[in-house]
Amino acid sequence: MTTPPADLNWDHWKGPAVIENYHANYVPYNWHWFWESGNGDLNNQGTHQLDVARWAIDDDQTHPVRTMAIGNRFQWDDQGVTPNTMFAMAEYPNGQMVFFNVRNVNYKGYQHQVFNEYYLEDGSVITGESNYKILRPGAAKPEPLKLERGDVTPGGNWGAFIAAVRANDPSMANGNVSDAHYGCVLGHMMNNSYRLGEEVALSGNPVDFQNDDATEHFEKLRSVMTDGVGIPSDAKWKLGPQLSFDPKSERFIGEHSEEANKLVKDPNNPGYEVPSLESMS
Repeated sequence: MTTPPADLNWDHWKGPAVIENYHANYVPYNWHWFWESGNGDLNNQGTHQLDVARWAIDDDQTHPVRTMAIGNRFQWDDQGVTPNTMFAMAEYPNGQMVFFNVRNVNYKGYQHQVFNEYYLEDGSVITGESNYKILRPGAAKPEPLKLERGDVTPGGNWGAFIAAVRANDPSMANGNVSDAHYGCVLGHMMNNSYRLGEEVALSGNPVDFQNDDATEHFEKLRSVMTDGVGIPSDAKWKLGPQLSFDPKSERFIGEHSEEANKLVKDPNNPGYEVPSLESMS
């Protein structure tokens, strides 16, 4: 705990976030690694990847109906509390699923990767970011996937948004508030499972995600951490509960719902309250 610098309005910087004491790791960037002010890598860079992942989800699907996460903050001896290693899954009402990995611990031979993969019903796998490749069943190697350019409004990704705000014209932007909301909630749901988790020593025991593909993906991450990073095989992971979610009410239901719904909306500082729809009507 230290005193905020003279040129920082600490109250304005916090805004609605309830943070008791200032420390220098909040400003300017590391606020991401504290739950009071951030959401870890999952809803930091991960929000963009989750948005891209949702391009493959059927248009009539809004929110998942169940989610589960596991991870921890390995190796780093710092103030941060959000996980630097994490696997999370979410399943939509129609059975489509989204998996997400956080791998943010360097080691010799570590590959920095930020990309999406799509697993198709015929067994094909599409991989990439901007330039995509597809590995078809039985093929020895992936081939380039030719895609038509998207319809991007003038100004590009960032300039179009600024122009839309200045003109008060949402049609000038390349996205909409609903898609942004669905992508962010997807990440929040995953984080909420992790936040309600308990530390367990897995040793050789598998994790029951009630889905073989999810188990396979987590075991790959687990192998990276033991074989690459070098954490012990019996290292403790924070295992979150399986949470059920009602897409219409946007509330958790069933087991653990009381604790999970408390995480849906944080308390706010007086004078910096985030308005609700009810208060604006």
